Amino acid sequence: MKHVMPRVVHRLRFFSIVLVVIAVLGVGMVGAEPGRASAEVSIPADGYGFAGGSDMLWLSQADLNRELDGVTKTKASWLRVVIDWNTIEPTRGTYNWSTPDRLINSARAHGLKVLATVVSSPAWSRPAGSFFTAPPTDNGDLSTFLRALIARYKANVSNYQIWNEVNLPLFFGGSVDAARYTSLLKSAYTAVKAAQPGATVISAGLARSVGPYSPLSYYTAMYNNGVQGYFDAAAMHPYVFPGGITTNPENVISDTVGLRNLMIARGDGAKKIWFTEIGAPTAADSPDGVSQVEQAKQITDMLWYAANCGFAGPTLIYTIRDSGTSTTDREQNFGALFTNDWTPKYAASVLAG
Repeated sequence: MKHVMPRVVHRLRFFSIVLVVIAVLGVGMVGAEPGRASAEVSIPADGYGFAGGSDMLWLSQADLNRELDGVTKTKASWLRVVIDWNTIEPTRGTYNWSTPDRLINSARAHGLKVLATVVSSPAWSRPAGSFFTAPPTDNGDLSTFLRALIARYKANVSNYQIWNEVNLPLFFGGSVDAARYTSLLKSAYTAVKAAQPGATVISAGLARSVGPYSPLSYYTAMYNNGVQGYFDAAAMHPYVFPGGITTNPENVISDTVGLRNLMIARGDGAKKIWFTEIGAPTAADSPDGVSQVEQAKQITDMLWYAANCGFAGPTLIYTIRDSGTSTTDREQNFGALFTNDWTPKYAASVLAG
């Protein structure tokens, strides 16, 4: 019996997940009318927040405060802060902490918990001519940086994420290499735990994709390369634009369940999956663009899913404010609270409700 019970529990747990997915994909969100945002915003057990992008690194203090003031009008409790190793340590051993100081101190002053996401490597640490998203040649160089990062911020930061969307070539120096990333993550995990034993280490948030680049395929490769024991939580970016959660674009919702099942099968059923980016672009002339009302609905649908699936960790909305004014470039239009000129978006009122 002692061998049967865990399997029964796992089956029951997975069955409950399947029921949630059937509800999501079959009948949509409880309390949400077609084309309208949900009347009540679900808050996941571990909270929700906003994912700052690289644009946040260059904000003036006044604009940063204005964005975070907008965040505090919602029920958000998290902020993802990009830790740009590339600009912090342009010369080996010489650190410029001015930008992370400003971002982390501002987040904490606004009552927000911080997810510190390391996303780049300095030129001296990687192959000549490589893109800054490439991993360092020597994993030990990242470990040294992480120790310095923790020494400075451990009073205010206890959650660290290693790289971003590594299942896309753009974000891993032009290649997709799960074995190489697993090696980097294992080294980083060991360094973080030695410097701050109580810290949480989250693997890179994986982008939605299909085939060998899919989150499920990538995490399978990570497990096959020995990742178990070297992360505290997994992460995904389950964007559902343009069609919404019921369309399951690129199998992204199915992949959250598939990853959960994989983690159970590999002995990591107690670990959660953080949704470190959700959202939708309101680019009127982009094929991926949605209306502001639909953006709000997709955000609240995903918050509902995170609150009800049974395995989600903190869920982060990308992002706070539009980075530009183009109506054709989706990347400039992910702001959930403000347009680029500070006009409040529809989602701002929904999330403040």
